Amino acid sequence: MLLSYHLDATHLVVELGEVVDLDNEAAIEREIVRLLPCCGPRAIIVDLRTPLLTPRALGLLLRVRGQAEERGVSMAVVAGYVTAREVLSAAGLHRVLRVAPTLPGAELRNRGCRPEREASRNGKPGDRRSAPRAAGAARPARRHLPAPFPRGALTAEPVAGK
Repeated sequence: MLLSYHLDATHLVVELGEVVDLDNEAAIEREIVRLLPCCGPRAIIVDLRTPLLTPRALGLLLRVRGQAEERGVSMAVVAGYVTAREVLSAAGLHRVLRVAPTLPGAELRNRGCRPEREASRNGKPGDRRSAPRAAGAARPARRHLPAPFPRGALTAEPVAGK
C-alpha cells in the first residue's frame, strides 16, 4: 500500500500518495506504525505526495508522531505542495510535525536544524545552501526598512496632535 525506503542508515522514508479518508485511515496508520523502526533507523520521514490534507490525515500524522516518540524515533514531514504546507501551518502543526518542502529539508529538520526557507531551494548566494563563509569573513550588511505605518496608527488610542 505505502512505498517505503531507507534514505540512509538513519532515515526511513514513507511515501503517502493517497488522500486519507474514513475508508483508508486505519489501514494507512497501521502500515506506517508497523514500519516504525524498533532498531536501526532512528528517524522517519513521511513524504506527503498529495496536495489535499483532510482532517483525518492531520489526526493520523499526529498519532503516528506520538507512536514514533514512544519508540524514540523522530519524525518529519515532507509537504511538497504549497497547499499542504498551508494547511499544516494553519493548523499550527508545521513545527510539531517538523514540516519541510523537500526531502533534504525534512532530513535537516529531523536533525534539529531550522526549517528551510522556500527561497533556499533556488540556491541563491547568501542562503543556507550556499557555501559557508570563509573564516573571518564579514557578514553581509543588514537592510533596515522603515515601518509601514506611523507609530500609533494601528492602535485605538488617538495620536497626539490630531
